[in-house]
Amino acid sequence: MIQGNEVISSRDGFRFKSPQNLNTSQEIDYYLALGEFYLKRKDKVGIANILYDLRTKKGEYSFADALLTSLWKQAQGEDTQAIKVLDTYIQKEPNTYFRNLAKNMHANLFQGGEDEKKSMLKMDCLKSKPYYALCRVFRLQYYIDLPNGKEKDMHKQYVNIMRVASPFFEDPLLEWIPLLDRIDEDLPAKLAFLGLIREAFYFQNMIMDFERIADGEVSENSIERLSFFQTLGGDYALAEESLLQYLQITKSKKTSYTNRIYLKLGVLAFLQKDYKKSVEYYLKLDLSNWSSNILHPVLNEPITITGAKDLIAVSVWKAQNADNAIRALQKIQDPEKLNEDDIWPKLRLAQIIMDQNPEIASQIADEIIYMAAGKGWRRLEYAATMLQGYNQIYRKEFRKSTIEFTKSRGILDTENSFFSTEFIRNFGFVFAHTASGKRGPLTAHIREGISDYKNSAVYEDLFLIRNYRPVSFSTDQFWDYSVQFLKDESDGWGLLESLYNYELIKRKLNEKGKPQSLFQIQFLESQFKYLSGFHTQRESKFFDSTYVESRQTESMILAKQEEESPAKALETSKNPSIIVLPYKDSIFLFFYNPKESKKNALTWKEIRTSRFDSLEVTESVKDFYYLTKESERHQIYFNEPGLVASRVLKKDFKDKDFFLFYSMIPNSDTAKSLSVVSWNCPFPNPMNGLKTVETSYFEGSRILKEKERAHLWDFEAQSKNSSFRDLAWACKNGVGNFEEVSLNRLSRRIDYRTVPRAIIYSDKVLTRSLQDSYSLHLSWLQFWFRSGVKSVFYKPKWSYSDLPSAAFLLDPTFFREEGVVISQTPH
Repeated sequence: MIQGNEVISSRDGFRFKSPQNLNTSQEIDYYLALGEFYLKRKDKVGIANILYDLRTKKGEYSFADALLTSLWKQAQGEDTQAIKVLDTYIQKEPNTYFRNLAKNMHANLFQGGEDEKKSMLKMDCLKSKPYYALCRVFRLQYYIDLPNGKEKDMHKQYVNIMRVASPFFEDPLLEWIPLLDRIDEDLPAKLAFLGLIREAFYFQNMIMDFERIADGEVSENSIERLSFFQTLGGDYALAEESLLQYLQITKSKKTSYTNRIYLKLGVLAFLQKDYKKSVEYYLKLDLSNWSSNILHPVLNEPITITGAKDLIAVSVWKAQNADNAIRALQKIQDPEKLNEDDIWPKLRLAQIIMDQNPEIASQIADEIIYMAAGKGWRRLEYAATMLQGYNQIYRKEFRKSTIEFTKSRGILDTENSFFSTEFIRNFGFVFAHTASGKRGPLTAHIREGISDYKNSAVYEDLFLIRNYRPVSFSTDQFWDYSVQFLKDESDGWGLLESLYNYELIKRKLNEKGKPQSLFQIQFLESQFKYLSGFHTQRESKFFDSTYVESRQTESMILAKQEEESPAKALETSKNPSIIVLPYKDSIFLFFYNPKESKKNALTWKEIRTSRFDSLEVTESVKDFYYLTKESERHQIYFNEPGLVASRVLKKDFKDKDFFLFYSMIPNSDTAKSLSVVSWNCPFPNPMNGLKTVETSYFEGSRILKEKERAHLWDFEAQSKNSSFRDLAWACKNGVGNFEEVSLNRLSRRIDYRTVPRAIIYSDKVLTRSLQDSYSLHLSWLQFWFRSGVKSVFYKPKWSYSDLPSAAFLLDPTFFREEGVVISQTPH
């Protein structure tokens, strides 16, 4: 297919014929596509036919001639001649565009470089020019090699990469990139290590599609690489499918290959909580033929047979029972000379038997700690010390428990710091002090434990494998003990921060779908931390590259931008605030009055109910309003109970303005006058004060000079049943053509240069009201606030005939009766 037209088919064996009824660009694409196929098949006659045709046309076709000639000679092992062909073309070609295309191809084919980077020339690409797809991929290569791991300009460089990558998902001319696997077969891996896994999928699938056409099947290497990308992307079921496909087509039955795959499959099933299937995969391992090259999927280091048995024991424990797991571990025979790998199963045994026999578990842990400390096995000493801390709680040796947790902090050196799990350690202090019945300084441990756990919550099961976390001391218990402690201490700020994070963690765990665009980078940073052992040998070279450093730096930049602190956020606000946070069978109400002294500004109360609209809750909210009614503005934290509270206040105090706020990021925004801007397609005759812009400006493809603006969204979504990610809006423009704005395009284009200051929207946009579909509207708000919007104005519907001008859409009084005004932060 060339631009939607079938010009050659497998039905005639891809036999060469001169192209018909194609323009110059299409003919060149045809020659490159067929040339790629003949190169793969080593078809000398086919290549000769193409080169003959190209040499009769010359001009713009000359680069295709030089390129295919060079590639053919390279395929024949004539590297010197291959280089000479391109060098000669570069020297003779007067046109800068074609010459730079050749230089970039030369760099890809014949130049090595640090971190697999190439010295690419920046290309300007136009659809009207031939070789458009090649030009685009060279342009992308140029931009992904700019980040050097340093913080300066890092975010700007990532924004540019996203912008340059976007057309590949949208432009039909880029559905196929000629010779991609020869240009840069590692382009998908580079994107993955940069943290752009959706983009990595796109190019990996393109390479695999060509393999299907040329070879009739996909290579084992490509399938296993795709599975790694799917694992990084959090698509564990798809990753499992890919590995099963690998087993079906693998031409090698060597157990070193199949063992590696079954080990990965076992962990993938575990991640999906299908522990029975995990055991079934592990039972297919051939432990009598083990290879030292097999990696631990979680720890990303060589795994021995003993290590594999340790891994299997966890799945047996979860799928069957502790007794079966214990028997399996007891069957592991010690060699004459013990090394570190031989000791880990003994620690696993202590972890499993702790509930049944803490005394024996404690003895095992003590022996391991002593041995590991003497041998310098820091990771083993750390894990055993943490486990012993919990063991001592069982044994009612609470002081010894806290000593173990304190001691564990100084065990790991820099090399092993990745193994640290501060939340397990800090949770341990909370459990120990609570069990002892004695008061202790737990506030810092609660705060630090939650801070670490917030970034690790989605991997909770993995810590059974990775860090030997005891199962009896559950996260749920930790929350109960922490909340009770903070209540007993009358620590309102600590309680607010803990329950606020509890809500954020629940929201994160309930999210459907995986993050896209730049939002995926922090997610990928965590995935690499815990699941990098799924990589294939081909990706090994990237673990010490600047791609990794750049991903880590950008992840830190993004995390810093979203850093929340209830205390700092409220203390910098100037208006009374209400925060309603449910916890199990209670609702906690927090009231912040900035006119009170710092000590008395925050008050709170717990109401034993799970109903957001209970009389006691609503009356308490109104009591706070009466106390602070002299204030011009009241603000409420945006969540479901917060919405209920705002409706109550709006209903009872119709002449007052009540605002919502989305996050606890300290406010640094200064109020400025905004112009109202919208998409010109649905507004051919805009009302007074409404400025309309073309689709490319509204979706962010092009940058508007005016920064202080609010974007008006009041047009119907195309489908009422679309998922949030698939939302799109279309209309027929003045000349009868359909134009579309889609969320997929928006998510790749809205950045700090194109984001509006505010969004105004109605129910038309999401097809359902805020009252009927809180989760859908929350996803919409998350997208805009994370993108950098400062305020969102929502009203179910309105009549433009009732508005004197578009500016009235920014007047809070317009939203008093129906709708809400939501700011990113407390004001």
